[in-house]
Amino acid sequence: MVKIEEVRKFFKEDHLSRPLIKYVYYHLAVFVSWVAVSLGMHAHIVNLIGLAGSIAASLIIYYVGGAWLFLAGLLVIFGCIIDLSDGTVARFYNKKNAMGKWLDESSGILGLSFVFFAMMMRAFADTGDLMLIILGTYTIFSYCMMNYAALLSEVLRNKFKLDNPMDKVRTEASKKFFGLNPGAFAFSLDIQWTLAGLGVMFNQPYILFIIFSALSSIQWMARYIIFYGK
Repeated sequence: MVKIEEVRKFFKEDHLSRPLIKYVYYHLAVFVSWVAVSLGMHAHIVNLIGLAGSIAASLIIYYVGGAWLFLAGLLVIFGCIIDLSDGTVARFYNKKNAMGKWLDESSGILGLSFVFFAMMMRAFADTGDLMLIILGTYTIFSYCMMNYAALLSEVLRNKFKLDNPMDKVRTEASKKFFGLNPGAFAFSLDIQWTLAGLGVMFNQPYILFIIFSALSSIQWMARYIIFYGK
């Protein structure tokens, strides 16, 4: 049987620069990866389990609610653990490929979009407040735009052989933050999924939509500034 330490070696070390992953999600993700490897599960299956969890959370939010929202929030956060685990499993089997990347990106976008949509519709049905529709719709839009911008930026940098301007910004900023890398506190996947999970647990669609849409908008709008004149 595969030992958990053997699987741990394939966890992406770059993720450990983020405090939330290092101190909260790391050991959980390694454990899930170990279970998947021990059961002989393909990385694609692991990824789809995460998407299924997000869909289940969405159904609980819309059709059940109440105290069950705590479970729904845990399922959302479980999506983050899965996002960290499927890559670990793929690296363990040395089977990283384009299909895996496609599934990883698309299932994450679909998963949170389903959750936001379910929260928006449930809250609107309960309150009749049209502002929830506006905020929820924009949150889904800004979340999709943020992911689109991130993927497109990588393509553009490779195509036009551009340096990542954020690397220089982070290097300079780290000198002012006593050597800490500001990128570790960016609006990354761990913060995104955790924020969404907590918003679901405590049934706070207004707060979640406002904070999430504001942070994701900053992320994708910043790309226009970064590539201006390039």
